Amino acid sequence: MTSAPAAHPTTVLFLSTGNAVRGILAEALLRHKGGARFAAISAGYSMRPAIEPQALAMLRAEGISTDGLHTKGWQEIFRAPQSILVDVIVTLSEEARAHCPKWPGDPVRVHWPVDDPLAAPTPDAREWKFRKCFATLQNRVDALIKQRAPHSAVELKLQLMGIAAVV
Repeated sequence: MTSAPAAHPTTVLFLSTGNAVRGILAEALLRHKGGARFAAISAGYSMRPAIEPQALAMLRAEGISTDGLHTKGWQEIFRAPQSILVDVIVTLSEEARAHCPKWPGDPVRVHWPVDDPLAAPTPDAREWKFRKCFATLQNRVDALIKQRAPHSAVELKLQLMGIAAVV
């Protein structure tokens, strides 16, 4: 893969387990901050029926649009009749990483693990995990949009791997 022409945004697919929190937050953040340079979508390998209300509330509290956000299974994007070209797949959970299929076009893949707030044992822990999840994804998206446009797939992968260390 070579760097995309200026007219073609880099399409980033965020894959999580249920696409109810982590993938949705990452998609909304990149849509909000990425401008015309990026297109963001998210999906889950085991889709939940709805976005977690607390995730939507967090986005709205930050002034980030939730228009058009909905849970999706990776099959919805993989088998899309309009053949969505994905440049980058970012897995956000170990489950998504393990279940991510070979993707058409062989996009760059990187793993940005983020704890699942829905796995928290108590309401206080859940609130803390939601805040940590949002802050982690916000920092990583901020780092991504600050990167210069890569000249190769290898350079893009190295940039994305470096961002995974941002906490």
